[in-house]
Amino acid sequence: MKPKVPFGFFVAGCFSAWFTVMMVLGVLSLNPLSGGEWSFAWRGAAALLAALGAVVTEALWRARPWVWRASVVLAVAYAAVVLVGFGAPGDDSLEAGIGILVASAVVVGPILAYIRYRAQTLWPPLPAPYARVQVSPPRPRGPVRGAPGTGARP
Repeated sequence: MKPKVPFGFFVAGCFSAWFTVMMVLGVLSLNPLSGGEWSFAWRGAAALLAALGAVVTEALWRARPWVWRASVVLAVAYAAVVLVGFGAPGDDSLEAGIGILVASAVVVGPILAYIRYRAQTLWPPLPAPYARVQVSPPRPRGPVRGAPGTGARP
């Protein structure tokens, strides 16, 4: 049975859709011939983030059971792109990249916490499977009537 989509998932999906549109605009607006080799890397990173953002948006709007994992993958990919992009060799803007991540965490952190909470209430974790233990039938304790070697007659 598919659960009803919470309103908060729609709101978070709107943020994710907005992020996806911004990344697509970033891919389309970057001129690959003007920035040298790094413009291709920025374009590829923006395309990757746009694709992940589209997946997260769909997972949020349709309340998929894997919405939490998809959201975490997008957040980690975003953090990696910012840190690698601003920490490039010969570029002294790593502090700016860390500042962008801290500012982003103010919005992304509570959204991820909400998605985690709602995903756990909509799809609680399954109980651990029990180990199958084979139990042999119990042995009779006293002499069995008619059994060989007991001396009992049937």
